[in-house]
Amino acid sequence: MARILHNLVAPHALMDCTGGGRAESMLATITRDHRHGHALRTRCAGLAAGITLLAGCAAPTQRAENDGPREQRIWPEPPNPPRYVYETVLRSLSDIKQGSDRDRLQEQLTGRKAVPSDPVYRKPAAIAARKGRIYVADPPISAVVVFDVPRRNIFRMGVREPNQVHKPISLAIDGSDRVYVLDGKERKVLVFDALGLFQFAVGDPRQLRQPAGVAVSPDGSRIYVVDRGSLEADDHRVIAYAPDGRELFRIGPRGKGPGQFNIPLAATVAADGTLLVLDAGNFRVQAFDPDGRHRYSFGGVGTELGRFARPRSIAVDPRGRIFVSDASFNNVQVFNPGGELLMWIGRPQLNDGPGQFGLLAGITADETGRLYVADTLHSKIEVYRPVTPGGVQ
Repeated sequence: MARILHNLVAPHALMDCTGGGRAESMLATITRDHRHGHALRTRCAGLAAGITLLAGCAAPTQRAENDGPREQRIWPEPPNPPRYVYETVLRSLSDIKQGSDRDRLQEQLTGRKAVPSDPVYRKPAAIAARKGRIYVADPPISAVVVFDVPRRNIFRMGVREPNQVHKPISLAIDGSDRVYVLDGKERKVLVFDALGLFQFAVGDPRQLRQPAGVAVSPDGSRIYVVDRGSLEADDHRVIAYAPDGRELFRIGPRGKGPGQFNIPLAATVAADGTLLVLDAGNFRVQAFDPDGRHRYSFGGVGTELGRFARPRSIAVDPRGRIFVSDASFNNVQVFNPGGELLMWIGRPQLNDGPGQFGLLAGITADETGRLYVADTLHSKIEVYRPVTPGGVQ
């Protein structure tokens, strides 16, 4: 369970950490985090239910358009204690690579940018992140785009035959940094190492009707495929596979009871092995033990706090906090491990800016506690860094 944050830094202490959305702070801190034992993972304290910040925040249904475009880089807003700070946006190589003096001279002499700033993806459908590498599933280009922050580089994976990815729609990473890519067209999961070398594949296209999400246990022993099924049938389920392709068990079918689903869309696995499934048609999150036994559920349909209207994706961080993106509220709600609402990040806005979303899609959290949010309307990925006692790390 998450612990209450004590002695959080005052809002004014964040002023030099939130300007401009520049990449340099992210580059330095991500690299430092991974070189020094993942400092955020070990120091970041949990959030507690019932914290007073809820009273000072706008409700998820409040439309930002009423007040006009407004940027917000600290969540929640002052005078509430800060919990997350906007760090940067990821769209191009220039977002993770700073030009050298030679590069700047070349730009002045030739008029051409030495570090490209063109977007490297078209529609970020899903995200996964580990050790400074951010993997972006982009169905329109039939590839997974990788922001390799430590190496200041971008590359694509899943583009080589015979193990080419045709329609990547969901991603997951295990404790050995293997990347699991759900191919919606081929209806199977392709597994790669961290640099894109194919390892193996699981899933039977004859069994999967409309696979929508993939999740994996930390040890890689259980690979979960979320099958949203068809509109008329009862084939709404989660199928668990072993790495050798054997089916271990199924959870479902369609229904409203515990362990039943109605259009499940996504799943994630907590550090203790708990499987969390976004049961979108039932507007809830269901939790299961590693053998598929139902543990608890939370959520419900509605516009009030802690409810869902159009849930799209789910993630969990190392401290057990659960994140759910909602394409109607266009925010990310943050829950404690028991399903109690703590806060939210983001607001609906047709104009692009930090914390302003038009159509939320995939979300993920890495081992440092950073939250990554994909917006398909604005074609962007925003990065949020958790606040820790003593400052923003």
